[in-house]
Amino acid sequence: MNLNKRLSKSIKTLKLYNSMIFDVRFREDEFIKKGYEKAMKELNDFFEINWQRNKPKIFLMADRKTIDEHRQAKTEKWNTGYVSNNDLFILAPENYNKESTHNFSEKEYFSLIKHELAHLFELVLSKNKKMPYWIWEGLALYLAGQVNDNKKPPKLSNFLDYYDKSGKGVYAEAGFAVKFLIEKYGKEKILKLLKEIKNLNSKEDFYRAFKAIYGFDLDYKNFNISSEV
Repeated sequence: MNLNKRLSKSIKTLKLYNSMIFDVRFREDEFIKKGYEKAMKELNDFFEINWQRNKPKIFLMADRKTIDEHRQAKTEKWNTGYVSNNDLFILAPENYNKESTHNFSEKEYFSLIKHELAHLFELVLSKNKKMPYWIWEGLALYLAGQVNDNKKPPKLSNFLDYYDKSGKGVYAEAGFAVKFLIEKYGKEKILKLLKEIKNLNSKEDFYRAFKAIYGFDLDYKNFNISSEV
């Protein structure tokens, strides 16, 4: 795509999504409050952080149009949450079935809350760096108990493609890759790797840091998806 076409596409996007006014109201919701508090406690324990000040706020997005206008982009119906700055934005439970491809349940919604909160904890350790995306999403999937939402592949063969790009495909393997690393080598190594990400400037730097921490090359053959993992 040449420069003129890219500029034209950007201008069209700005024209489609240029809302600056959003209706924000306080809501009392005991179920969401309990889920938030439970997730924060479990994530504080895992990341070894005592996050007590300036804690994340939850913004319930009424529908798909609100999400699209807020993100200034057309989003897929499977996408029900995201983080921005220090807060999380999730599709409101009353429209969860109608406005997404998911079926609402308390377990499903708690996992969504914990998944998005996990991203914010990741950013604390990495100093706001998201890459590689397979760790960014894989760790959130693992901590939210969503790994088995996808069928376990017989072998891992594409998660490493998601270093500096995201997309629905990252969810197929990333959770299993991170699960393997944590359950075989412990959480300490992945926490150390997350803290190291802030000092890395390239994919090559990351691969070197990974090998220094884990003692083996970041290669598919070293990720054993056995019956225990």
